[in-house]
Amino acid sequence: MSQVDEMVEKYLHTSNPFKRVLYVFLGFLFTIFAIVGIFIPGWPTVSWAVPAAFLFSLSSERLFRWSLTNRFFGSAILEYYSTGKTIPKHSKYFISLFISLMSIISAIVVFQLGDPGYGSATILFVGILGIIYVSFVVKSRAN
Repeated sequence: MSQVDEMVEKYLHTSNPFKRVLYVFLGFLFTIFAIVGIFIPGWPTVSWAVPAAFLFSLSSERLFRWSLTNRFFGSAILEYYSTGKTIPKHSKYFISLFISLMSIISAIVVFQLGDPGYGSATILFVGILGIIYVSFVVKSRAN
């Protein structure tokens, strides 16, 4: 049994027909966003491909297999699934750093544009929630 077959067997769950159509639609939308990330520097690729693969795992075996084997980001998705849906610990640090930087920059820009502080405070609050989520909810591995 190949590694792809093992991941499909472990993570594929089918849904009712309405949910299946919804999940396929959202999976395609996220896949389009991931493909855009291949060509536009700074736009994430795998960050969109992971939820697309998850949605395909809930709706279509064929599309889930494709998300694990495509030449653009399939190897990253397969590694993510084969390691038990974890990311390297050093990636968590970089993700938290980027969330911090972008939240601070966004809050400053919004404040400079005339916001009395509510928008900036909301941006900072959501950024802190993101860092907490990445730090404590997302599973990590040593390498």
